[in-house]
Amino acid sequence: MQTHNNTQTRLIYTDGAAPNNQSHCQAGGIGVAVYSDSGELLETFSQRIEATDQAPARVTNVRCEMLAFIKGLELSASNDIVHTDNDMVAKGYNEWLEGWKRKGWKNANKKPVANKDLWLRIDALKQSKPDVQVRWVKGHDGIEGNELADTLASEAVS
Repeated sequence: MQTHNNTQTRLIYTDGAAPNNQSHCQAGGIGVAVYSDSGELLETFSQRIEATDQAPARVTNVRCEMLAFIKGLELSASNDIVHTDNDMVAKGYNEWLEGWKRKGWKNANKKPVANKDLWLRIDALKQSKPDVQVRWVKGHDGIEGNELADTLASEAVS
């Protein structure tokens, strides 16, 4: 996949999967689907995520969701809209990042922000691409891009 550099808004859908999330999952997957603003599928991306790729060396659903989101941000350009069905990721990006940074990467309970390594990557991408929008979408609700990203993430695991 290559980044996009023209002024047409693209809709980017991201999803992550970690099938054995509660049982020390060793592999997960990420999926990204990129659409034109008219709904044409432009490209897809999927990748298997191994425990050895992680710090800490454990694959979780949240980390896969965040890694898919990071890939979507990496592929985005000005005015693109990145969608995630993970409410925590959307709120983290849109509402919580600045507060976490001001508080020394502590959450509202004064505890360290979970997955700080990934949030640092997300923050750097947000700073470098301030015109990218992030929106939450309801998962498993028939939204074509979200369903495709989910399928890509799930297939990457197998």
